[in-house]
Order: sequence, then structure tokens, then C-alpha cells
Amino acid sequence: MLAGTLATAIAAENKWLLLITGYLFWRIFKLRKRRVLVISTLVALGLVLLTGYFNYWVGTHTLHDVQTGTWRIVVYPDEVRHNGSLVFLTARYPDTQQKDAAMVRARTPEELSRFTGSKLPTVWQVAGDRQPIIPATNDNQFDPQRYYNQRRICNELRIKEVKTIQPLRRNNVAVTCHVIRRQLITFFNRMPGPLASYCQQLVIGEQTQDNGELMENAKRLGIIHLFCISGMHVVLLVTLVRMAATYLWLDLEMVNRCLLFFLPAYLIIGGGSVSLIRAVIMMELILGHRMLKIDSLDGWAISLLIGMAWNPYLLLDLGGQLTYLLSLVLHVINPRVSSFKRCWWLSLVSLPSILANVYEVHWLSFFASFVMIPFFSVVIFPLVVVSAVTYGCFPLIGQFTNEVLIIFQQFLSTVGHFPGMIPFGKPSLVWALILFILTLWLLERPSFKKYGCLLVAYTVCFMTIHLPLTGEVTFVDIGQGDSILVRTPFNRRVMLIDTGGKLNFKEPQWARMKTRSDGAKRATISYLKSKGITTIDTIYLSHHDADHIGYLPTFLKEMGVRKIAVPAGMEGQTQLIKRLNDGHFTGQLRGVTDHDQVDPELKILHPFNRGAGKNEDSMVLTGNFGGQSFIFTGDLDRQGEQAVLQRYPDLRIGVLKLGHHGSRTASAPQFLDALRPQIGIISAGRFNRYHHPNDDVVEELKCRSIRPLSTQQYGMIKYNYRGQSGKWQTKLRGDELKWTLPNSLSN
Repeated sequence: MLAGTLATAIAAENKWLLLITGYLFWRIFKLRKRRVLVISTLVALGLVLLTGYFNYWVGTHTLHDVQTGTWRIVVYPDEVRHNGSLVFLTARYPDTQQKDAAMVRARTPEELSRFTGSKLPTVWQVAGDRQPIIPATNDNQFDPQRYYNQRRICNELRIKEVKTIQPLRRNNVAVTCHVIRRQLITFFNRMPGPLASYCQQLVIGEQTQDNGELMENAKRLGIIHLFCISGMHVVLLVTLVRMAATYLWLDLEMVNRCLLFFLPAYLIIGGGSVSLIRAVIMMELILGHRMLKIDSLDGWAISLLIGMAWNPYLLLDLGGQLTYLLSLVLHVINPRVSSFKRCWWLSLVSLPSILANVYEVHWLSFFASFVMIPFFSVVIFPLVVVSAVTYGCFPLIGQFTNEVLIIFQQFLSTVGHFPGMIPFGKPSLVWALILFILTLWLLERPSFKKYGCLLVAYTVCFMTIHLPLTGEVTFVDIGQGDSILVRTPFNRRVMLIDTGGKLNFKEPQWARMKTRSDGAKRATISYLKSKGITTIDTIYLSHHDADHIGYLPTFLKEMGVRKIAVPAGMEGQTQLIKRLNDGHFTGQLRGVTDHDQVDPELKILHPFNRGAGKNEDSMVLTGNFGGQSFIFTGDLDRQGEQAVLQRYPDLRIGVLKLGHHGSRTASAPQFLDALRPQIGIISAGRFNRYHHPNDDVVEELKCRSIRPLSTQQYGMIKYNYRGQSGKWQTKLRGDELKWTLPNSLSN
């Protein structure tokens, strides 16, 4: 039977959460301090109630179907973004105080200016569709539903028509902060690059599209946190303000009181990230410590409780884990230790969280952090802040800072491209906890023996990821396209059948996107990296359609690829050669027919002769994995299916990947009767323009007791096997996205 891996993962999280909570209470009980035990119990009960209420609130505010209508929404000017002709914004409903993630497409440059040009809050009258936010549909994929839910956003609004835009006539402190934030964005945009991007990112937490390479290098080196507003930035800002007040002979007590009122407003102006919330709460407690009479560690605990009261799932995200974990370590370690040791311990403590979320780490990360953190604190950040404050009057300071930033970025680019990325993979929840607990045990009283235990644990964890006992056949939810991973036990061979892809239509200059969403990076490549896989032995391309080979350059840039196999006659096509050149492919390219064999695990059944790489020339592959026989038919049409049956009259299959995404041009009744599969896999996109799968095809499957499994309904579909047995798993249970499904699958 199929198991919903999402439900399994939630159950596993709850189980380990209960174990951790039980362990903590056992430690608290061993202290034999009744007051501590009572307070801890009350806090735990409070968090349980808050979590329950949060889940109830999300459940009651999340739609279960599409609602079409006319809506009146409030739009703040700093919450409007655009990429090409697509405009993204946060829609606020004044009557219910709810928020939606909204999107509208501008049809002309004037319309784009109308949507994005306002510097004040506006009220929009719009027509469109409100619908639930689709969750992650592949394992280890970014989950937009959880991301938005934690920000009190449960639905999305797809705007079809903007009828009117009028100014908002009411005002308050929050609205004023949003207006100030928009004014700062406009002001910083007038600065030269890259200074403009640094000011936006470091002063107001505004992510830009211009520094993609910089962010990629910072991520590779493990210093991405330096470019987000964090505790360090708040401390530096407060320090600069207090220094300026001292030079101006202002009363520091008065300045502290002003900061106590300003910092909450800065939460809105700074973008309200998790790290900023923690930093502001901590700074508020530090500034008011004389009144509150609490130490820094108590302040950290209070900031955590306040953060979890707002977002009970705060510690499930990398940002929340790092900002609270690293600040805790800074509070508990001896302040007299050298900066080298402090940086080393911070790197060790953060490593399990980084591996569980990013799956890889660069060997230069520790050295980059050790060098960059003080340089960033002493040079880069003060220069950026001073430039932001003085640019209107003294632009020379900003121009000098801009030259420094250009050199800094060139240095990061050079170092970031050094070889040395370690593809560790994603530790399981159990292993992540083991590594974290062993790290805390080490920091309690360091010794060579403890270092040895931690090294052994990392080694064993690495081996379990890179040498798995099981293999898999995985149908990735790549949207309207195909992408199928075949991996044998111990990762002896990794094969990919098609890459998926998306048609890119030619757009006018004003509507061209600065950054394009890449489905391969989000889905297949992210999954491969989580498994510690960086090299694919063979990529099989069934034919030349973009929805099967469009993401090929991404795979060639992100992964090592040894061989590419295509239907004979397609290997010389200009379209394919261009994609190979874009990805700098240096491996072996082969055009194959049914007489060839590239990998022993997969047999080629079609094409029989050289062709043009069209649907009728699709490569058909078959193989046996875990006692189950599979056939992968690409977009082969019914005539081709009949030809395969004539060539292989005794062919019997357990699992059929339906041709052409369930179109009526494939999966002929005679083909189904001859193969006698038990399961039919359909790889198709939600709301696709072709209305795949065809209702008649699905009905033919059901009439023959062939269970249809569609990536539209179940997301990623996996067959994990060991020896001659295996089990099916799906990312979704199957009932989460009924409102997106065609009638044939929803019934």
C-alpha cells in the first residue's frame, strides 16, 4: 500500500520532539528545584496551547477550494515587487485583517508602472481567484505553504483584473513605517551598484535580484548570514547611534529611551526577519536591564519564548535555528576565549543545522567566517551605514565605499569558486540530533576523545547517506514534464530519464524577467544533493521536446554527468547541441536504438531506427527493480506502442509510465491489455493547458484495475527497494490538492 511520506515525517518529528521534551524535563527534574520545574511545566503547557491555537487558526483560515470574486485589498508600497511583467504583493483585507500572497501580470509598461509606482499605501479593487497555497510536492523541496503560514498568510490571490487603485485614507504607526521603508528603498536605488544592494540588504533587509552571484558565493562559503539583518547588525547600529550621541553631547539615558521606542518600529522598517525579531527583543532587554533586572541568558530565553509565541515553528527553519542557537553559544562560552576558538565552536554547533537544510558545506567555511566576520563588522557594515546616512549630502563617501565593495565582491567571487564543496547530504532527524548532542557534549569540556567520537559520528552519518542499502525509482513532480530518477543500492549507478523543462515564450524588453524560476534546482537537483549525489552516470533524453530536455543545462552546470543517451538521429540537432554548450558538457553523447545498451539496469526497446527526436521517435526503456518491472515510454504515440508490442510480444510490465503525460495520443487499450500493469504513473502539471491526463485514458486504466498515480495528486512518487522487495511512498496523501485535479483523478 502507498504510504504518505508527509504524514510519516510529521509523525517522526512529533516522536522525536516528545523524546527531546522528555529528556529536558528529566534533566530539570534531576535539579530538584521545584520552582524551576513548575515554571518549566507552565511554559511548556503555554507553548503547547499556543501551537494548538496556531494550527487551529491556520486551518480555519485556509481555503479548501478556489473562490472567484471581487476583492477590496490594501497594498503597502514596500511590499510590492516585480519580476518582468509579474507583480508580487501582499494583499491585506481590511474587513477581516487577513493577508494573502497576491500576484498580477501587467500587460503594458504603463500598467506595470501603475501597479508598482505608488509610494503610499493604496486600496485596490480587484477581480480574481483566491486559492490555498500549494505545499512542497517533492522531498527536501522549499515549502512555500509552511513559509507563508509562519507569516500568517494562508492563501494566495491570483488577480485577473485591477479595476481601481485609490490612496488609503487612514494612517497609523505601522503604515508610517511601511512608507518610510518604501522611501528608503527608492533612495537606495539611486545609489551606484553594488552599494545600493548592500544598503537595501544590510539596513532594511530588502533582498535584491542584482546580487545573485554574490549571494551564491556567500552561501557556498557559509557566510550568507552576514548579508541578512541579524543580531550583529542591530548591535552595530545601536553602537553607532550611541557613539554619535556621545560626540554630540547628548544624554545617553535619553538616547536609550528613544532606542527602546525606535527598535520595535525598526522591526517593520527592517523587514521583520526571524533574526531581526530576536535581535530587537534582546536589545530591548539589554537597554532596559536596569528596570527588568535580568541577565543576558534570561534575556535570550525570554526572546525565544516571545519568538515562539508568535511563531511556534520558529526552530524548524534554518534561520530560526541559527539565530537562536549561535546567540546561545555566545552567551554560555567563556568571553575570554580567543576569537579563533569562538569561531570554531560556532561553526561546529551550526554544522548539523546547515547540513540538514543546505546538504553541503565548503571546507573554507570556517576560515571564511573567521576572517570575514570581524572584517564585515569593522569595515563593510560601518562603511555601508555611513554611506546610507550621508549619501544625500556627501556622495563621495558612498562612491569610495562602492569601490571597496567592488573589490570585496571580486575577492568573494574568487574564493567562492575555489574547489572544496563537500557534498555531505541531508542527515536524518535522528542523526542531526545525535550530531548536535555530541557537539554540545564536546563543548562542555573539550577533549581529544570527544573530538574523536564526534568525527566517528560524522563519518558514519556520511557513509549511511552515500552508501544506502536501498535503491529507488522516483518520479519527480517537475510540473508539465518528465524527470525520473533511477538509483541502485550503494549508489553504484545513478541514472536520470529526462530532465523536465518549461517553454519560454519570447517577451518584450520591458517584460523580461531578471531571474527565472528553475524547476530542476527546486525539485530534482535539491533532492539529489540531499542524497549526497553530485554525479549522474547517464541522462536518458527520451526525445527533443522542451518539457523533457529543457532543464538539461541546469543539470550539466550543477551536477557531474558522464554520459547522455538520446534517440538515434537526435544527437546532431542544433537544439540539443546548444543546450550541451550552455551546460559545458564534456562527457559522452550517444544516439541509441533498441540494439544498444548504455547501462545494464535499463534495456532500450525503442526507437528501432534513426529519427528526428519527435514524439514518435521517443526512447522507451524498461528495467526490473526490487521485484517490480517498469517501462518508461516518453511521449511515444499509439502507433509506436503497437510497434513495440509487435517487436516484443511477450512483454509484461508491473508499472507503466504513461506516454505523453496521459494524453489520448498514447496508452492505447491494446497496449494496456498486452502489458497488464498494476500501476500507471502519470507525470503532468497542475492546471496544464493540455488538460492532461485525458479523462478517457484514466477511465481505461480504472476499467482494467490499473491504479493511476499522478504527480498532480501525489507529488513525488517513489519506489524504494532492497533486494527483491520494495514499497511505494508518496510526498502527499492524495487529498490535499483535490481542487487542482481534473475530474478523472478527483473522483
